[in-house]
Amino acid sequence: MPSAFERAVKSVMKEVDSKGDLIPVDCLWNSISFRPYCLLSRRFSSSWFWKPPYKYVNLSIKDILEPSAPEPEPECFAQFQVSDVTDGNIQGSVALSDMAEGRISCGAAVSGSSSASMSVCILSVNPNIWAIMQRERHLQQPENKILQQLQSRGDDLFVIIEVLQTEKEVQITMNHSQEGSGQFTLSVASCFQGEGKGHKSRKKMVTVPAGSILAFQVAQLLIGSTWDILLVSDEKQRTFEPSSDVTHVEEVIREDFQGLYAEVKAGASELGRLKMELRQQLLVDIGRILQDQTSLEALEASLGQGLCSGGQVERLDGPAGCILQCLQLDSGQVDRRPADTIFYLLGALNVLSETQRQLLANAMEMTVLSKQLELVELILEQSTPWEEQCSVSLPSRLLGDSWHEEAPTWVLLEECGLRLQVEPPQVHWEPTSQGPTCALYASLAILSSLGQEPH
Repeated sequence: MPSAFERAVKSVMKEVDSKGDLIPVDCLWNSISFRPYCLLSRRFSSSWFWKPPYKYVNLSIKDILEPSAPEPEPECFAQFQVSDVTDGNIQGSVALSDMAEGRISCGAAVSGSSSASMSVCILSVNPNIWAIMQRERHLQQPENKILQQLQSRGDDLFVIIEVLQTEKEVQITMNHSQEGSGQFTLSVASCFQGEGKGHKSRKKMVTVPAGSILAFQVAQLLIGSTWDILLVSDEKQRTFEPSSDVTHVEEVIREDFQGLYAEVKAGASELGRLKMELRQQLLVDIGRILQDQTSLEALEASLGQGLCSGGQVERLDGPAGCILQCLQLDSGQVDRRPADTIFYLLGALNVLSETQRQLLANAMEMTVLSKQLELVELILEQSTPWEEQCSVSLPSRLLGDSWHEEAPTWVLLEECGLRLQVEPPQVHWEPTSQGPTCALYASLAILSSLGQEPH
């Protein structure tokens, strides 16, 4: 489930960022790293329907330019005080009685509360600063080694130009409790009586220091013989000039579920060409790295570099190394067709949260991928157009008896940023959920295809 920090960030952004320009920080650790002028990398997306997350590369703009000099201080141009307090309680009971046979009764109660009050400000780098820096400062020679590595992997590079920052220390609290009780009396040949009660509570509390970054905005860097910055986004631009071997996203594609379905089906069909035993081995090894973020990222980086350069891939150990071996030709180079699809899958998996990847690993063991896939497909189909909010009713046949806030399927969807309802079963679609939900669909579809017998 989303952390207390994530929930608070999203609540604040609804109040101060109506245009959706800012990107929320996903964990408290990153809130101390994503500062103005810091550089972030992002893998080139192999999908039209989601973007990979930004990664901190431990560099500032001054680290790649000369002469080295401190960056000008960003300007504070807006301050806000945001308070979010919620409190809820739901109770219910039912009783069945028959004077001859006995009586059965049960009751349940669910309550929850959360509170956060934040003083925040928006800090922004004056656009004129970038023009001055371009005139006065040039790329370091020789080029920074990290830039060389990013270029070899085909990654793009961005600089943080604006942040939403806390001005005071904030304490965020969340409470959730559940209670249940039941009684029965049966009077047939003899009298039987029983009674049971249960209680479960959970409390989350996190302290966010003053000066923490809650959200940020970036501009893309262009790096060649000189450097430039794109203050207006252009999805077709790349930081480094791509090689002719780089696989590009199809330019003409329907930006709806049918387009996503076609994109995913094309990749899954390439895996269908592999022998069944090879696909089963891939499925086992992917299930193992789903629980190892480091191995997952290392595999994506190695495979991406091999596809980008058309050469050898970096040797890896463990299940990530086994996956690479499954995708290599006798020459040691990657077999491009199935490797493209596995790279596409890795990109989707890295959009998902750690919690979602753990749930997918469990689902692979319990062979429930197909039912989850059908449910996510229904949501994506029924929520078109994705740019608008709507509600989607969920059929009970896809939910079974497991539709509550701790059920695996519930958590998978909630982690995409969707708002869920128990009774009647519904999903409230949010436009910002498109990327994660599409990535979840692609992950489920390709993992399912690996386990299917060839037609």
